Amino acid sequence: MNSVKQEQGQAPVFQTASETVLVAQGLVESIAYPVMVFLIRFARVTMHTGSVAAVIAALLFAPSAQATAEDDLVGVLTAPLAKNFVNDWRAIEKLRHLRWAPLPPNMLKHCLPDGGCFTREGVAEIGGRKLTVLTTGARTMVGNYYFSNTGAPFGEAQVLAALQRAGFSVELKRCPVPGGIGDMNWYHLKSAKNLGYLSVQSSCNGRPCEGFVLTPYDALPPLQPNQLRLYSERCSGTAAERVPVSTVMPHEQLAKTLVAIMPFNNGPALYDWKTLTSAPSGIQWSTEGTKKGDLSYKADPNPWMLSGKLILSGRKFYLLASGSPTQVKTAYFDEGGLHPRGEDLLGVLRAQGLTVQLVRCGPVYTKSINNWYRVSGPATRAVMLRQSLRLDGNQVQDVYEIRLDATLPARDPRDRDPGVAGCK
Repeated sequence: MNSVKQEQGQAPVFQTASETVLVAQGLVESIAYPVMVFLIRFARVTMHTGSVAAVIAALLFAPSAQATAEDDLVGVLTAPLAKNFVNDWRAIEKLRHLRWAPLPPNMLKHCLPDGGCFTREGVAEIGGRKLTVLTTGARTMVGNYYFSNTGAPFGEAQVLAALQRAGFSVELKRCPVPGGIGDMNWYHLKSAKNLGYLSVQSSCNGRPCEGFVLTPYDALPPLQPNQLRLYSERCSGTAAERVPVSTVMPHEQLAKTLVAIMPFNNGPALYDWKTLTSAPSGIQWSTEGTKKGDLSYKADPNPWMLSGKLILSGRKFYLLASGSPTQVKTAYFDEGGLHPRGEDLLGVLRAQGLTVQLVRCGPVYTKSINNWYRVSGPATRAVMLRQSLRLDGNQVQDVYEIRLDATLPARDPRDRDPGVAGCK
């Protein structure tokens, strides 16, 4: 049974791998000694004792195979992937080789790009190296694990070999585009009971470094917008086949989708549900089809609805269209996460030849913007587009509402007209 060491002011630390080996060797020797005595006595009768004793001694006391530093590292990296591992802030104190800052976790003023709003720092000593560790997550659960090695590198190839010794299949799922400045590889880890992703970094802006990021979920972590051109998700072929994930930014793709569902000038003012679902918009509409629903929580009186989703280079939008049994009137795009600030979707629409005119500003909030725009183009009918941006530090979450009948909702007393009270 593993013992636990407790130092004052520190979390419990399980015994080191070397101590485990010593205990195991002691058990082997205590069991093997009577067997050795029997074999030597038997050998005196059957053959020359000296040579047999030498062979037996060589077998029993030969150096045993010990875990390498990479094996120990892999043990730490993959422990949170176990299905029976409770991935919360207290349970991570059971991970070997790791010591953590005292609880509670640190609550951040602004959430991180990986979605974590809480962090906890730690240190690990493995194979003579010291690693700094940072975990991120929600109030009660841990999400990602970040390891930065400040000592001699373990080596990516050596770590991958240790993963295979530990029973994992390792598949490269994301890799740098040749000639670019990408410096990480993402591997899908899979065993009989465990699933997750491990990214390995071996360069920091051209300088040697080593870092590992463990994601204990069976989903490839999304890239940030500025990483889309640097990485490929076609890593099994030749270097020429490693095309970027995208050369078009997500907000540019979203602008294209919005235009795709706008009614055309040469068509009906409002189209039917079949026309909506067959438009080349990239939206994955629900196979359940339209159904009656209560959208009063959105102040939407339309009685019919259809749900869907849109994935733009890893960014997810949850969609809801509403209307009558025969006509589509409104569509909502709600982003499921945060992205860096600085995008200009309205500028992209203007660059595509559309006219974007501010018609109403919402109430003044410090952490959100809610403005209405009239959008029209040479080939499309006018629509009303609400851009709602929830601000969180240097990140933002987008929500869009597009009214295909070009109407505006009932006015809030706090709404502002263009040019009034900072509405611009």
